[in-house]
Amino acid sequence: MTYHDLLRKIHETPFQPFRIRLSNNSTVDVREPRPVIVGEASAVVPVEIVTDDRGFRVVRDWTTVSIRHIVEFVDLKEKDSGSRRNA
Repeated sequence: MTYHDLLRKIHETPFQPFRIRLSNNSTVDVREPRPVIVGEASAVVPVEIVTDDRGFRVVRDWTTVSIRHIVEFVDLKEKDSGSRRNA
């Protein structure tokens, strides 16, 4: 995969939540496209987003993903719930 592949997936219209599967078999769910930061070699992906007491969306936890280790994207179905990170 390249960072262009990730950018294309994030910018699909309409956006479809998806799971990133990495070469070590761990996964990271992408539920919203806006907070993902994509670089040439890595991406910062939120793994926990909360709404604060004033209604603002805040990233509570994130992970850095090596672009070279992305194996595939898997679309998430409506019934899949919550972001997860498998170690």
